[in-house]
Amino acid sequence: MRYARSLYALCIRYVGDSELARDLMHDSFIKIFDTIGKYKPVGTLKSWMSRVTVNLVIDHLRKSRRLETVAIEPMVEKIPEDMPQNGIQTVPKAELLKMVASLPEAKRVIFNLFCVEGYSHKDIASMLGIKEKTSSSLLFKAREQLAADVKEYIRRNG
Repeated sequence: MRYARSLYALCIRYVGDSELARDLMHDSFIKIFDTIGKYKPVGTLKSWMSRVTVNLVIDHLRKSRRLETVAIEPMVEKIPEDMPQNGIQTVPKAELLKMVASLPEAKRVIFNLFCVEGYSHKDIASMLGIKEKTSSSLLFKAREQLAADVKEYIRRNG
């Protein structure tokens, strides 16, 4: 299928498990075919299909209680000072994807929704049933962890 590869990639980005990603992709196609009459040609078909798939994946994570979040106290957010400025350019894309995939579930989902899909913290909070500040804090912690992972990769591989 024309869109199968991109929808599978989207699913695996959120769940990190190939079998579950295939099942969710299959379920998303069923949902897409069932609701195709609701598609309004404002955006592209691919973007609409992606949104249906993201919503289905988030629903699955919520129902399976894999997307547990805890309240996070307010914190001062700062960019790690010791992060190499050009470091990200020396890390292969495949390694960066592994780093994102290794994030804990809630951080990975919020990172993907905000940084990849372009949702706002307000939208993410509504989708996941959390507070906007929790979304923001988890994104900060995800970025902090990714910065540490990149720094460690660069230290090990030059």
